[in-house]
Amino acid sequence: MIYITGDTHGDFTRFSAKRLRRTGMELTKEDYIIICGDFGLCWAKDKTFEYHCKNFAEKPYTILWVQGNHENYDMIGEYPLEEWHGGKARHIIRDKVILLERGQAFEIDGKTFFTFGGASSHDIQGGILDRQTVDFAEQKRRADRNYLPYRILQESWWPQELPTEGELQEGLRNLERYHYEVDYVITHCCASTLQDRINAGTGRSCAPDLLTDYLETLEQKLHYRHWYFGHYHRDCQPDDKHTLVYYAILPLEQKESVNAVPVPGQTEGETNHGKR
Repeated sequence: MIYITGDTHGDFTRFSAKRLRRTGMELTKEDYIIICGDFGLCWAKDKTFEYHCKNFAEKPYTILWVQGNHENYDMIGEYPLEEWHGGKARHIIRDKVILLERGQAFEIDGKTFFTFGGASSHDIQGGILDRQTVDFAEQKRRADRNYLPYRILQESWWPQELPTEGELQEGLRNLERYHYEVDYVITHCCASTLQDRINAGTGRSCAPDLLTDYLETLEQKLHYRHWYFGHYHRDCQPDDKHTLVYYAILPLEQKESVNAVPVPGQTEGETNHGKR
């Protein structure tokens, strides 16, 4: 069986056997959990990473994920691209944790998935700071003094959070192979128009960018059963064709356990997630 969940930001407590059992889920080697970006596993090759790798390697099920905006893209790029279930993927932990690359079409359990990870970071009101600049310390002090979240280039922010033109075009070519018809779409952010609706419902101010505009174009051409995405830190169903997922772990096509509209005052996860 296939399940969907949202941003974890390096906090994997939702995958503990105890928590899964409490929700009635007894997962086996036949099961997959797909994370809609901001997984946070690939951040630094330290003892924390080694601990989580060992932990995930012992899970009976497989974790699949698409990139978010809070990922160490340089670290991800060290893992080779491989063909997996019809698309390009990177095996992070053998067959237990697998990254589904951008613009790919996969066939999993008899269903077709189009994946396109990435998004713009919005927790950067204090700027994207570069340690190589002469005024780095002053910029950091200013951001800290004004309580403004910031990111540091190549440490907590990477320009690869948004796709290249080549990745955008590869996505279109792969969709052409499927005549623009798939069962499910998995992304981190969503199309510009839907993002505007989420902004209105949550008080966010996420601006459109080249990726949300690209996804907007796909919305006009692509035939799909359902679209799952993360990024906006809510569990809700904006309409019958889309599910925004955060904490929830949903069986594929089960949407009844999420709210029909964003919940006012639901602020969990709204603060800057530290480095991840």
